[in-house]
Amino acid sequence: KVTEDKITNTLSLTGIAVRDEQLLKTSQSGYITYYVEEGKRVKKDGTVFTVDKDKKVQETFAEKVEELMDDDEVSRKINEYQSVYNDNNFSEVYDLKYDLKNAILNINEDAMKKVIASVQDAMGTESFQTQKSTSSGVVEFYSDKFDGKKVSDINASDFDQTRYRKQKYNTADKVKKNKVVARINKSEKWQIVVPLKEYTMLKDKKEVSIRFMQDQNKATATVETIKKGKNYFGYLKLNDYAVRYLSERYLEIDITLDSYKGLKIPNTSIVKKKFYQVPVKYLTKGDNSTTEQFAVRSTSKNGEVTVEQKTYTIYGRSEKYCYLDPDEVGENVVLQAMDSNQTFLIEKKKTLQGVYCTNRGYADFKPIDILTQKDDYSIIANDTNQGVSAYDFIVLDGTTIKENQIIY
Repeated sequence: KVTEDKITNTLSLTGIAVRDEQLLKTSQSGYITYYVEEGKRVKKDGTVFTVDKDKKVQETFAEKVEELMDDDEVSRKINEYQSVYNDNNFSEVYDLKYDLKNAILNINEDAMKKVIASVQDAMGTESFQTQKSTSSGVVEFYSDKFDGKKVSDINASDFDQTRYRKQKYNTADKVKKNKVVARINKSEKWQIVVPLKEYTMLKDKKEVSIRFMQDQNKATATVETIKKGKNYFGYLKLNDYAVRYLSERYLEIDITLDSYKGLKIPNTSIVKKKFYQVPVKYLTKGDNSTTEQFAVRSTSKNGEVTVEQKTYTIYGRSEKYCYLDPDEVGENVVLQAMDSNQTFLIEKKKTLQGVYCTNRGYADFKPIDILTQKDDYSIIANDTNQGVSAYDFIVLDGTTIKENQIIY
């Protein structure tokens, strides 16, 4: 039984995310202290972190910040935690830890300036380094081999994840001078670079739909394809969700290439048949008729020419030609053009694909227009002239039967 269905052709790929970022480096070695929560937005000129040569400065900072802390906010978070605590969810202790940390960090920039000034007075200006953001954005605390790379710098070896290393940083970590310890994502515009087996896979696409396999979220991206040496790459440009996947460098994605909806048939049902190929200019509606007909020209033995309007079943049509069944038309048939003296001998044939429909109890050939094929099935158009319709019955294996053979 013929059913309606949909086939979507997709590419499953691993892409490398490249973002519009500001990289923040340490200007001296020492112990780092962050003053904004990872994954949160920092404003321009906001204090991101400090680095001190020993942990004494950290302790002084903690004392000064504690003086400015909102005790009511801390108490509220602790009470909230106590009200929902369950021994079976001990991991929520860590959630409390981060909530309290956020409360401590949630002092405004004016207050932070006072803290820094107080620490400088107590410890000296050379004892620590303060790093502020030069732009607003969402902050992350890690570094990897892609720091500072552009999409044009990505090559085939970068997709080998076994060679990838990501350095995460936390408050109190000891860091070396001139190391990237924070990054600020400045824009929702970002790109994903994907490797391609063939240049043509995305060459003719201007825009594609992407599904992120991590959470099944969908997005739309514009596409550019480039060949670099022996390798092909696709560059997917997005205007959304940069923050959603901010901590991910490698992303598993599905790219939708084409989507076809129509009638689903097994490929084993497909057979071939030859049809006469006739120029459409020989079609006419004739006198007082709405049905398309052909002007058939015949010549008697004594040379008398007559033209008769005949109707043949049209099994397919293109811009230039229509296709007729040889068994219905017969041989040596000549057509007369209605607007000229041109004639056409029907003899040239073309092979069309189709299936054997069994609705009437015998194998009745029906032409098909294949939209796409996948695995063992094809999706065909549901509006083909003289074609099959949904819920028709067709022969499963077309090679086991002949046209017009009685089925039951």
